[in-house]
Amino acid sequence: MSSVCALLLSCALFLVAHGSLQERRLYEDLMRNYNNLERPVANHSEPVTVHLKVALQQIIDVDEKNQVVYVNAWLDYTWKDYNLVWDQAEYGNITDVRFPAGKIWKPDVLLYNSVDTNFDSTYQTNMIVYSSGLVHWVPPGIFKISCKIDIQWFPFDEQKCFFKFGSWTYDGYKLDLQPATGGFDISEYLPNGEWALPLTTVERNEKFYDCCPEPYPDVHFYLHMRRRTLYYGFNLIMPCILTTLMTLLGFTLPPDAGEKITLQITVLLSICFFLSIVSEMSPPTSEAVPLLGIFFTCCMIVVTASTVFTVYVLNLHYRTPETHDMGPWTRNLLLYWIPWILRMKRPGHNLTYASLPSLFASKPNRHSESLIRNIKDNEHSLSRANSFDADCRLNQYIMTQSVSNGLTSMGSIPSTMISSTNGALTDVSQQATLLILHRIYHELKIVTKRMIEGDKEEQASNNWKFAAMVVDRLCLYVFTIFIIASTIGIFWSAPYLVA
Repeated sequence: MSSVCALLLSCALFLVAHGSLQERRLYEDLMRNYNNLERPVANHSEPVTVHLKVALQQIIDVDEKNQVVYVNAWLDYTWKDYNLVWDQAEYGNITDVRFPAGKIWKPDVLLYNSVDTNFDSTYQTNMIVYSSGLVHWVPPGIFKISCKIDIQWFPFDEQKCFFKFGSWTYDGYKLDLQPATGGFDISEYLPNGEWALPLTTVERNEKFYDCCPEPYPDVHFYLHMRRRTLYYGFNLIMPCILTTLMTLLGFTLPPDAGEKITLQITVLLSICFFLSIVSEMSPPTSEAVPLLGIFFTCCMIVVTASTVFTVYVLNLHYRTPETHDMGPWTRNLLLYWIPWILRMKRPGHNLTYASLPSLFASKPNRHSESLIRNIKDNEHSLSRANSFDADCRLNQYIMTQSVSNGLTSMGSIPSTMISSTNGALTDVSQQATLLILHRIYHELKIVTKRMIEGDKEEQASNNWKFAAMVVDRLCLYVFTIFIIASTIGIFWSAPYLVA
């Protein structure tokens, strides 16, 4: 039994040694008289056809500020080398062998738009050579490619970056670079959390330079990347919309609450905070303003304008007749026309189209107002003179009554004189009574006048307060329409909403 095992082991070692000898002989025969500088074509006038395929593994990062895209990809080269053909039967049915990079000829294809410090960032793997002379080389690498980043529609932007591969020294008559079948392979692509990859395309171009008449072909592998908007939607856009809508609550808050302007300033500071975040996230890589920046600018305009109008509303609310006089145009516009348009109701007033005054009413004549004021001043002076006369006559009556009482007590005065004196006193008493009643009437008239003036002042103050309410309601409608229209218009113009 032991002899059988030893025989089998000897046979296995012989086969292994024989196989290794065959592979060694194949390497020696292939490398005999081989020059890795020679283009692998039988006719030097013919080009070497090289097929290239890119297998995308991962989009590592997109640096918008420096306009650089970091990508993990494998390059797949295939070409035929007529010097590396053998008969499998002569070499122990060996179908393929491996050569280190640089041992045999390889195309000097480079990534033109590379920004790596080593420029060529591929790992030099072994080349697989098949018996038919087909050479297969797959060098992986972490590529840093330059790409023009356009953030005009940020965060709904779509970037189109590409790999530009081409021979560094060979023209199109010596090396024909062609995209392979399935040129951009994304079957093993690891999805990126920020960027979606809806489309990949491949193009072959031929470029002519002034120095040389021959064309230089290059192959472009395009990446069509769309930014995923879900993160920005829930973390920036929605909070900003809700914060902006809070400005509308300020127009429903009564001015007497005391927190009207505080709410607007708080919302303004919140929008400034969001705008600072956006300015850091969206780099200045484009002359156009980013879409998100336009949106936040509109929000800033809305909040700033609402703060200004809130101050104006408070100014109207606390106006009095002693400090401000409501002009006819302001009165007709704020107390009649705008309330009627906004369908506002005011207690004690029935606003209909037939009852609306003329919007461009003429101002009252100042001369007539001065004349009326002079007449009122004269009446006031006359009333004061009448009151003074009444006081004099009343004092005279009292003195006369005192004299009469004194004469009666003396008894030496004739009765005819006393009777005449009593008649005169009776007449004076009646006149004094009338004067007292006149003075009471005058005082009541003054009190009534002051009450009427107080009612007018209160009505004027109420008119200013109602005008402030009208401006508040008008701002509520206008800013609501503006926020809705601007939001729909901005996002409607975006290339896409969900990636």
